[in-house]
Amino acid sequence: MKYHQSVLTWKILEFLVITDDGIYVDATIGDGGHSLEILKSAKNVKIIGIDKDIRAVETAINKLKLFGNRISVFYGDFADIEQIVRDETEYDFVDGILFDLGLRSEMVDDNTYGFSFKKNGMLDMRFDKKSSKTAYEVVNRYSESRLIQIFHDFADLRNAKSIAKKIISARKKNRIETTTELAEIVANGIPSYRQNDFLARIFQAIRIEVNDEFDKLKQALESSLEIVESGGRIAVITYHSGEDRIVKNFFITESKDCICPPELPVCRCGHRKSLRIITKKPIIPSKEEIGRNSRARSAKLRVAEKL
Repeated sequence: MKYHQSVLTWKILEFLVITDDGIYVDATIGDGGHSLEILKSAKNVKIIGIDKDIRAVETAINKLKLFGNRISVFYGDFADIEQIVRDETEYDFVDGILFDLGLRSEMVDDNTYGFSFKKNGMLDMRFDKKSSKTAYEVVNRYSESRLIQIFHDFADLRNAKSIAKKIISARKKNRIETTTELAEIVANGIPSYRQNDFLARIFQAIRIEVNDEFDKLKQALESSLEIVESGGRIAVITYHSGEDRIVKNFFITESKDCICPPELPVCRCGHRKSLRIITKKPIIPSKEEIGRNSRARSAKLRVAEKL
């Protein structure tokens, strides 16, 4: 089996793995690329892996089985990270948590997931095949106003209204069932040199909605605070401006003692800081890494330490 190179791996080892006998959670284990390097970096490190894609779980288990009881992989949603760690393992606290929010290349290449506008497949886009909501439901049943909101909020598109109108008009004639049908409908009238970027953003926005990615990320970050030891770290690799904004704002908020509005003369929130930001600016891949791995192009790494 071919495994694709993980993004910013050496920076992960530098910023996240701070103890040779630590326990780390790879909350988006994928095909196990990051976990492999972490396990190789120190002989006593242990990994708890989580993924909501059952195929990824199976791949990671197979790839990392030589490490024996140093690796445990669980099928589940990273929004439930606290519950998974405390209910499924012998640990209550861990030394670090990694979130790599990128799609596995295998998922993009497999048309049964419906993530790529370049491959004909059914409108699915679920990370977890047990989930009920699909891209078909979003495209064929959502109201015009809700579609506009998705394309505006998740794709930063100024012409969100016209895109929604194209979909509404088309589905009145026939249900939109495949990725290529959707691509043809929304790309109509878009200059050819802009179509790839445009379609990528449209499909990404629908995928984010299908999997409730932003809310799940917020839940996961909040839960992470409950299980990271003092001095332990949370590292997040994002690939979308919305994801990065969520992580940045969370780290900033949790690194402050007071989050009251500035016009209040006295603190009323009672909030106390729980994090120290390690990366003042996001770490981005080098030109050399992007040259070796095009997936790294939009990656940003942010790291914070539990106080």
